[in-house]
Amino acid sequence: MQIFKLFLLLQSITLFHLVHGACETEDDLDFEKCNLIDLSDRVLTGICNRIGLDMIEHVLPTIVDDDDEDNNNNNSNGAGEEGTKVYTHEQYAMGAEECIMVEAEMERLAVEDPEELERMEREAMAEDPDILAEIIADVLEQDEKLLTDVASKIKDATIHADIVKDIVEGMLNEGEKLEDRPDVLGYLVATIMVEDPDFLDEFDDQLAEEFFHYD
Repeated sequence: MQIFKLFLLLQSITLFHLVHGACETEDDLDFEKCNLIDLSDRVLTGICNRIGLDMIEHVLPTIVDDDDEDNNNNNSNGAGEEGTKVYTHEQYAMGAEECIMVEAEMERLAVEDPEELERMEREAMAEDPDILAEIIADVLEQDEKLLTDVASKIKDATIHADIVKDIVEGMLNEGEKLEDRPDVLGYLVATIMVEDPDFLDEFDDQLAEEFFHYD
């Protein structure tokens, strides 16, 4: 009898997914029967990762108030280590929604007002090159060929040779190459782009494909 009950349960689960469709990945989103709140924290985090933003480092701190964070930590029942910020599932869903809106706005500007997009990029680079470095490093980590191509361009950039030399000597360990350290390469690219925003123009299509996942 117990086996028969289990069989019926499995049939019901299968039928539910056939009728309603699964709600497990970003591709399943339809914002009717499958919403962000229905996805796991891992999948929600992946939505932000896909456009080069870290949910914990870049997104949630900008949309969650300190008071909310204190409440989360107090209600976490010890789940987080001391000093570790704990976020709720609802906040992860809010973060993913923010990432989707950022992606949509960037795509819109790229089509309708590329000059405004370029102005925003220049301001962002000047105001917070460290964040830019992190985002570039995340993008490069996702595409080995792009990482290799950008590293090659950096090595051939004689006009920026002094910057390259200082950063490479200060951040790479003995025996390491730029290709081995996307974090160092991201920091190097961001540093150069503050002075030369057009430095990676030839890689615009590759960066757009990786950063925005254009078709």
